[in-house]
Amino acid sequence: MVLPPSSASAVFVSSRTNRLTKILAGALLAALSLPCNASCDWDEFPVMKSMSLAPVLNNATHNRQTLAVKEFRTPDSVEALERFYWRKWEAPVPSAVAPWKQLSKMITDTCFATVQYQVTDTGAAGRLVMSEFSANAAGDSLGAGLLLPDDAIVASDTLMDDELKSGRVTLIATSMSPDEVARFYIGGLRRQGWELEHQFNEQEAHVMIFRDGPALVNVLVIPAPDITQVLINTEIPN
Repeated sequence: MVLPPSSASAVFVSSRTNRLTKILAGALLAALSLPCNASCDWDEFPVMKSMSLAPVLNNATHNRQTLAVKEFRTPDSVEALERFYWRKWEAPVPSAVAPWKQLSKMITDTCFATVQYQVTDTGAAGRLVMSEFSANAAGDSLGAGLLLPDDAIVASDTLMDDELKSGRVTLIATSMSPDEVARFYIGGLRRQGWELEHQFNEQEAHVMIFRDGPALVNVLVIPAPDITQVLINTEIPN
């Protein structure tokens, strides 16, 4: 079974998770699985003096690998930004993940750093992405603890935690039909105590919103050739 590209085009019910997932979609395309034996430190990531920074992900785990993201804006031009990172990193790897251009570099034995950027009306803006990798990441299997079809293939499993809430965004593929998937989650989540609050269609996706008090689960069922993709978004107040 081959998984088609999907995460960058998903539509999420939660505006917060939608923003984070779009950030992750771009950030994770920059990630390479490399061995490591130390911890990442933002002090190792060069930053232009003109950049204003805002944290986006401080405590996230993607497929058992840590991921941190900051947004930036600068009045400097894209050309000035590129000169800065080519000078600091000597030989960064250029790439592109629309609409972003990217420069990436292993900045330590463990940390893979990427600057994603694009032109704005006032200069440049983008994200600083830092990933810490382990060739033998320990922990539960991807998707552990989630309600999943028996034949589910977990393509992506991202956990986020902040002072207000913890979240999880998981992408799977199954051979079940979209209708079978919808019945599976409606019945299975109800048995676990979740109440189906609302369901609707958004473009090609079928969206189901479940609640258990303040806790929220969004399930998006997305048809694809030969398979059905499912995005499961969980938000639980801390």
